[in-house]
Amino acid sequence: MASLTLSGLPALRRQHLLVEFAGLKQVCPEGVFVTLSPGDPTLWSGVLFVRDGPYAPAVLRFQISFPDSYPRLPPLVTFSTDMFHPLITPLTTYMHSTDVQDDGTVSATDEERLPPGGFTLRHGFPEWFGRGSRNTSRQSSGQHQPVQTPPRQPRLSVSSKGTPTSKGSAVGNSPGFAETQTKEISTFEVLRYIRSTFDDENVLDSIPVEAAGNSGAWHAWRTHRQDQGKVFEGASEAPDAGDTKEPPGQNESGMPSGVRKPGEWNWEGVWEERVKKGVAASLSEAVLYGGAAGGGGGDDVIRFSNMEDDDIEAVKDNLLRAIAH
Repeated sequence: MASLTLSGLPALRRQHLLVEFAGLKQVCPEGVFVTLSPGDPTLWSGVLFVRDGPYAPAVLRFQISFPDSYPRLPPLVTFSTDMFHPLITPLTTYMHSTDVQDDGTVSATDEERLPPGGFTLRHGFPEWFGRGSRNTSRQSSGQHQPVQTPPRQPRLSVSSKGTPTSKGSAVGNSPGFAETQTKEISTFEVLRYIRSTFDDENVLDSIPVEAAGNSGAWHAWRTHRQDQGKVFEGASEAPDAGDTKEPPGQNESGMPSGVRKPGEWNWEGVWEERVKKGVAASLSEAVLYGGAAGGGGGDDVIRFSNMEDDDIEAVKDNLLRAIAH
C-alpha cells in the first residue's frame, strides 16, 4: 500500500494547522497575535504590534490563507493595513505580478501574482518557490490561492549581524535567499520572519530587489539607508534626479521616454514620509476601532475597544485573578 502523506489527507492537514495554532498559544513571536476564522482553520487573522525598529509603533492587520497542499506550498499573507514596505504590494495595485520583465512587461499567462496588500515570502523562504515542484504541487492544490513567483536568479543576500537573541532574527536562523534545501517550515517561523521585516533594519537591508513586492519601497528604503551611511555591496551611485531626463521619443529599452524605472527616480526622503504617514494612520482611531479601510470594525475577527485607563486596570486585575485560580 502506498504511504499516506499529510498533504494527501484534508482532515489531517486541518488537524496539522490546529496543532500549529495550539502551539502558538504557548509560544508566539513577540508582538504577534493570531486567531482562527470561525469554522475555517485554513484562514487566520492576525495583528502585528511593531515595538522596535523602523516601522515602530505601527499596528498592522493581516490574514494568512493556507493552500490545500501546505506545508509543501507557502501560505498567502495579506495585509489590510496600508503600509509602504519593500515586501508588501500596494493596496492600490489591482494585481501585482512577481515576474515583471526588465522592460516592465508582464506575461499574460502569469498565474503567480500577489493581490493588493500581499506579502511576498520569497526572501525568507526561497525553498518554497521552485517552479518544478510548484507545478507538481498545483495538481493537488488547484487554484486555492495565487502563489508567489520564485526568483529568476537567486542572489546571495547582504550579510547582517541579526537582532538580539531576545528578538530571534528570522534571517539569522533560516535559509538565506540563495539557499534552497527543502525542509518543513512552521507557521511560527513565518510569523517570526514577518515581524523581523518590520523591526530589524538588517533584514530589510538583506532583501534583493528580485524578492521585493514593492520595488518603489525597496529603492526608497535603500536610499534612506544610504543617507544614514549604510554601504551596500555592489551598489552603484543613485542617478541624480536631474540626469534622468531623456529627449522626446523612446529610450534604449524602447519604452516611452516619459516612463522611468523605479531605480531612476529620486527617492530621497520618500521612505521617511510615506512610512511616517502609514504608521500614524495605523494608530488612528478610525483604523484601530473600525470604520476605515484596514480597521478593526466590520468582519474583523480581532477587534479593539477604546477603553479608559481605569477600565484597562480592572481588566488586568480580573485576568490576574483568573490566572491565580
